Amino acid sequence: HCVIVLPRYYYTPLDTCLLTPHSSSTRSVVAASAAATMVNFRTIFTLCMAQALLLSIISLTFQLIVVHQMEFNPGSDGMMNLGTSANGGVSGAVVDGISDTRLTIAYTVTLTGCGGDKRYSTQDAMGLITQGAAVLRHSIAMAHSPQQSKYNYQMYAIVHPVAKACSRVMEKLGYTVLIRNTPFDKKDIQQEFLRENIDRASCCGEKEFIKLYAYTLVQHPVAVILDLDSLILQPLDSLYDAMIEGEDTTEETRQKLPIHKGVEYTAESPFPKRIDAFYTKDYNMVNAGNEAYAGVQGGFLVVRPSEATFDEYIDIVLEGNYIEGRGWGGKYGYFFGGMQIQGICAYYYGEDKHPETGVELNRCRINSMVDSPYFSKDDKKKPGECRDGVDGCEDCRNSDLSSIMSVHFTICQKPWLCTANWDAASTQLCSLLHSEWFRIRRHFEESRSDDEPRQLPELEGSFRPETHFGYCQSSGQKGYLPIEV
Repeated sequence: HCVIVLPRYYYTPLDTCLLTPHSSSTRSVVAASAAATMVNFRTIFTLCMAQALLLSIISLTFQLIVVHQMEFNPGSDGMMNLGTSANGGVSGAVVDGISDTRLTIAYTVTLTGCGGDKRYSTQDAMGLITQGAAVLRHSIAMAHSPQQSKYNYQMYAIVHPVAKACSRVMEKLGYTVLIRNTPFDKKDIQQEFLRENIDRASCCGEKEFIKLYAYTLVQHPVAVILDLDSLILQPLDSLYDAMIEGEDTTEETRQKLPIHKGVEYTAESPFPKRIDAFYTKDYNMVNAGNEAYAGVQGGFLVVRPSEATFDEYIDIVLEGNYIEGRGWGGKYGYFFGGMQIQGICAYYYGEDKHPETGVELNRCRINSMVDSPYFSKDDKKKPGECRDGVDGCEDCRNSDLSSIMSVHFTICQKPWLCTANWDAASTQLCSLLHSEWFRIRRHFEESRSDDEPRQLPELEGSFRPETHFGYCQSSGQKGYLPIEV
């Protein structure tokens, strides 16, 4: 009797019975039948041994092939992971016929739906997915050229089954598509409040937890979780170096990290010996007085893949310790989206769980949203004060473009909306960041092969060509020239 047990997040039980049936009643029938027909057990035993030998030979042959084609590399937690080929694993990639032995960083995006509601038709949603996915991937490819980065990259699209129909374009754009269901059944959540409300107060409800599958990509040393409306402007090697070096992280590596100004490391609270996550926080979502429990911004996380970490997250959800009016553990996530990724990640890397393994980054340089750092002057508790609780906080709206490593188009709006209506304080930087998106869009089109559809419009006569590079014929989404795949 052989039972193959898969990790619970696959939700696919598989057991193969070679000889012995499961139930006692079935065993009785087989025993009676055997006695009646005088079965030759020596023959059965010989057949079993022959079958086992055959399986062993097949397994050994497969392993020899794998070892021949792949190389071993140290993975997370000191384990040995198989390096994979071309676009998929830790090392040994082949790009354009050239061997690339660099370690491979996993980049993940998620799809939780295909539109079909009041906001977007399915066709419109698929079009918008294409725009974000194509330019994001190209920005990552540019940042990971051998001249720019010591690391290779692999793109993954983690897709909920309800979004499977709109995931085909992701494969065409070079993403590995992983169809994954919500990693738990909400009926199993122990506490009633979370069980009854986890699908509310967010864009995606319980489906957003498919982002956690990034932790299961253990064939990679590092995984990056991004939203499709993001853009990488510079290599993030300093982050990957710090995670991969682990406890051997050098002072030189630490000095390169764009750490949030409000984070201070002392003898009592030292720099983490081993970093398992980098993140930024979304201080726009918290009320004055709750700065210490701000949520992790869900559009950017750099994590160390670990199935144990994935399992712990699911255990936290099923425990259901989200208190009404207060959040996870009574502290984290009492804001829009707090029941999902933004709240639970803040709780996981917060003071009650694993504060010694996560590092908060400077949100003006990483995952920049061009947000105001101040509470409203009308705020009753802290009018005009810094949202992150830091005296003299940095105003991301005044950042120099050359200092920004990655962008998240939230406050600046999506580039494919061809907008130009930002508030006075954000206009200059938002315009520059949109220009970067369209510059990379143009580079993507120019790099396509002759047998692929290209969009290389004339700049003359277009809407704000210095920003949109000819891809906006007029203001608004209707004026946008979409990427064709």
